[in-house]
Amino acid sequence: SDICHTSTYCVKIVVYIQNLVYILVGNLYYLLGIMQSLNKDLQNFKKKWFDYMGYTPHNGQVKLHYPKKEDARFFVMVCGRRFGKSTSAAMEATYYASQPNKVIWLVGLSYDKADIMFREVWKRMVVGKANDIEKASEKERIIRFKWGTTIEAKSADNPDSLVGAGLDLLVIDEAAKVKKKVWDMYLSPTLADKKDSKCIFISTPEGFNWLYDLFLLGQTDNLWESHQAPSWENQFAFPEGKDDPFLIERKRNMSKEMFDQEFRAAFTSFEGRVYPFDRSKDMGNYPYNPNYPTFCSIDFGYRMPAVGWFQMFRVNGQWHVSMIDEILHKKNIKTDELADMILSKKYNVNAYFGDPAGLQAQGQSGLGDIEIFRRKGIEVRTVRDRASKNIASGISHVRGFMENANNERFFHLDYKCTEMAQDLETYRYPEAVENKELKALPIKDGLSDHGCDMLRYFYINRFPIKTRELNVRSR
Repeated sequence: SDICHTSTYCVKIVVYIQNLVYILVGNLYYLLGIMQSLNKDLQNFKKKWFDYMGYTPHNGQVKLHYPKKEDARFFVMVCGRRFGKSTSAAMEATYYASQPNKVIWLVGLSYDKADIMFREVWKRMVVGKANDIEKASEKERIIRFKWGTTIEAKSADNPDSLVGAGLDLLVIDEAAKVKKKVWDMYLSPTLADKKDSKCIFISTPEGFNWLYDLFLLGQTDNLWESHQAPSWENQFAFPEGKDDPFLIERKRNMSKEMFDQEFRAAFTSFEGRVYPFDRSKDMGNYPYNPNYPTFCSIDFGYRMPAVGWFQMFRVNGQWHVSMIDEILHKKNIKTDELADMILSKKYNVNAYFGDPAGLQAQGQSGLGDIEIFRRKGIEVRTVRDRASKNIASGISHVRGFMENANNERFFHLDYKCTEMAQDLETYRYPEAVENKELKALPIKDGLSDHGCDMLRYFYINRFPIKTRELNVRSR
């Protein structure tokens, strides 16, 4: 009887627990329903608010205004040019400003940049709405509404002005250009007091800098949400999408890397780089094959000469080039010593190519580099027509082999050519300086330029520019 009594008691406990679970689950579903309904109501209010403001977001801006993660507090919006970044950020600020007792900051690279967002808010919520305003000063860059909400424009280049607390919304425009220190030390603490505060990073990408790290957080962290929005998602500016004539013109007259960054909103390390070399795509196992024609290219110079060996082969009727070996980054090598180093490589070389400057006589010997090589049994060819001697023209010529307009690649680098890979990755154009003309010539850093010059001599000799259609455009 004791066993039966105990069993009955256990059954009652199980039933009680089951009922408790049912109640808890029911309440949970009820609470979730309330939250979903509330979220839906907020979205409906936002849509009506935007209608009242006379604002219709385009396809890309919708990603910012209607996020997917309910718990997210940090939003990284990476956009292409002519996306309407400042407008969408300002309109999100007006939505927050329509609510009572909010504190909002609009941060730009400078006060002038912040003013772009601030004036948009001013136009929408101050002009013609004097009855809503407690204080409004364009000079002081502040708007205070009668329902207790304040909007201020701030400058990232004035950190002392960024000391504050208790923000409900922080917008950082062109965040990729803002120093990470400004975010870490000055701006992020302003969001600590309110657990439902929001921050929007909106920007065109600028290489794999700190904004890229934040973008990655948006892919894995529930508190972060991130989106990429290319320019053509603005259907108002580009009604024909990717086929818009403006985008087609830009694609034709910009490097692939720069176009991807500025209009496709893609993170890339290629901004400023001369060649679109990519280790993951262009490096592989390309050993010497005695059945392929072999060529050697040389950039003379005692301080740091450069030598590369190349082979050619066809794929689907198209010529491909593989670089199989190198002599790079060796210092203080005499010309005759360099010739001996080249001859020590037991490749069956069809032809040697080199720098036209090698024809010039040296001061001490009275012989040019090419003549010294000839006496060592190496005949070095060099082209000297106007197009081939033009560095910008030659670079454009080489780029077409590395990656053409159809994203086809014809240059390959053997794994052991690590120095050449480094040169291709570090060979860069000078950075643009405001009010100064951008030079079309890469930087001569005394390291990467030698290998890249050697590469150019190979292509302009083996595939003469004059036999190919080539339009050279200034950068």
